Amino acid sequence: MKRQIIALAYVLLPCFTAHAGQGYFEARSDSMGGAGIAASNREGAAFVNPALLAVNAHKNNDVVLLLPALGVDLADSDDMIDKFDSLSDAYDGLVNAIDVGDTIAVEQFRDDLVSDLDSLKGNSAYASAGLGFSVAIPYQSMPMAIFYKSYLDAVGIADIAQSDIDTLNTLDPNNPPEVTDLDSEGKVFAGAVSDFGVALSFPLSIVNMPIAVGISPKLQRIDTYNYAANANNFDASDFDDAKYRNDETQFNLDIGVAMQPTERLTLGLSARNLISHSVDTVEIDGRKFTYRVEPLVTAGVAYDWDSLSLTTDIDLIENNKFKQLEGTQYWRVGGEVKAFDWMSLRLGYRHDMKDSTANIYSLGSGFAFGESFFLDFTGMFGDDNAIGGVLQTSYHF
Repeated sequence: MKRQIIALAYVLLPCFTAHAGQGYFEARSDSMGGAGIAASNREGAAFVNPALLAVNAHKNNDVVLLLPALGVDLADSDDMIDKFDSLSDAYDGLVNAIDVGDTIAVEQFRDDLVSDLDSLKGNSAYASAGLGFSVAIPYQSMPMAIFYKSYLDAVGIADIAQSDIDTLNTLDPNNPPEVTDLDSEGKVFAGAVSDFGVALSFPLSIVNMPIAVGISPKLQRIDTYNYAANANNFDASDFDDAKYRNDETQFNLDIGVAMQPTERLTLGLSARNLISHSVDTVEIDGRKFTYRVEPLVTAGVAYDWDSLSLTTDIDLIENNKFKQLEGTQYWRVGGEVKAFDWMSLRLGYRHDMKDSTANIYSLGSGFAFGESFFLDFTGMFGDDNAIGGVLQTSYHF
């Protein structure tokens, strides 16, 4: 499954790239801006707030299998990957033109290569991709779920050497030197977190007010990647080669609380990854990065009418995944309209209060085919050419 996530991210990365930081994908939640602390259904509760398993258990007693949830969250304001492709073509054209002694072509490809290098200065790109599954079992005394989720954050940057541009500008088409690899580089550093655990939820009551407490012990594998290549040889899909990868397996813990002051109002609080972990990448070109898994505390509220639900979440602390980059802190808001018994429509918005990532608008829908099979999907778009989507299927028994 780890390799499926990597493949998904880098099939889509040449088209778009982005930086999300959600930590999981679940279609209904993502359709509502990523808000799920108080509103998640049983399919996604184990990912974000295990206490909701008990809150939702009284609605029905089906076993719910989520398999799979598959998502990407992407944006590329610089068109960096396309520019690297253009640069590679210009470099290969220059080499071939020098080999055959075509001075006109040498001059043309030299100018194209200089233009590509100039256009790549300061460029960066970001990508997130993930998958997950869960099995929710509605024991009345202790609802539980077994879950797996994996989530990848990747950052690409163009490191352009002015010496390449200066050398090319002085290249004589009539007497060109032997072409060597460029000093400029394309780089990708990334971190992926995979969780496998059990979510346990305990229904309680305080002064006749329903309240639930949840806990999710889990094994957690953290993979880091640090890839660099000369600009003329850069291929983002090579980043997961073993020589660029480092990994550690640790224990971690999520906890959550959910309460219902009234029948329709749900309040939630979730603290994920209570145990901090940091994993350095391998060192490439004398540089390495640090990927961090730190506690993320989020509060949420949801209100349900007969056919309309509204919800909002807010991160109470900053989430900084890469030590060398700025962190994120999201406010999320969304809603769902149950248009028919077999179809729901959803809208949402996600805002980074740190202004380090794009603001995202989302919309989606869910369909029920009979009483057993459910299909949900989400589309996302926003600033900086941000785009993304989530697709999932679930089964009720």
